[in-house]
Amino acid sequence: MRNTQRIILAVYLFLTLVMVFFDIIYRDDNPALYVTFAVRVSMFITVVAVRKRYREQKLIALAFAFTVLSDYYFVFVNTFDETVANSQLFGMIGFIGAYLCLIITFSKNFNIGKRELITIAPFAAIFTFLFLSLQQYAEGFMYPAGIVLGIILCIFGMTMVSTLFRGYFSKRVAWLLAISGCMMFFSDLFVALALYHPDFKVFLLWREIVVMVTYVPAWTLLMLVVTEENLYVEIKAKNIISD
Repeated sequence: MRNTQRIILAVYLFLTLVMVFFDIIYRDDNPALYVTFAVRVSMFITVVAVRKRYREQKLIALAFAFTVLSDYYFVFVNTFDETVANSQLFGMIGFIGAYLCLIITFSKNFNIGKRELITIAPFAAIFTFLFLSLQQYAEGFMYPAGIVLGIILCIFGMTMVSTLFRGYFSKRVAWLLAISGCMMFFSDLFVALALYHPDFKVFLLWREIVVMVTYVPAWTLLMLVVTEENLYVEIKAKNIISD
């Protein structure tokens, strides 16, 4: 692991603890919201600033830009005195943009085969169960938006985990992507509960902590991928050098 990666990992794991601390102290009051949004904006700025060698790393930066959009509407607008119309819908659009960027980026050697079907099965099963449980609470545009986001989220999870056996990215990078994808999927399950289920719309400290300790570390792992100097398997890397 490079020194830059060690610093990023240490800084953002520490900031995760800071966010949890502010949630415990201030709950859903403005100080906690300011810190949460500031951390996520800083992640985007860091990703833009670091040196990137590969096209995939630049596309990851675009995904981080979409997360700023989603977090603005999911987090920062809650600091306003007046409510923002359709803020949750716009937040979901930000997530959809981020996941589409990552799907496009890591779909190298794409193939619909037995391994892909086995990989997507648990994601699809969990999403289907959650959707059937929450559909009665969905109103207006939130209903179709939830379906679209769920389908994209399942494809995203499959795509990230499938990098382990598609043989394009190095094993180290593939493991970072797979773990990150699973953590994001798990985090978004609780976000979906907060968006749709009336019992979860209120502030729940345990839910916020679960989201924090999965969401931020998951995107931190992607930050490590952005700073990775050897993104591909050895054969692919040699071909790039020879070109």
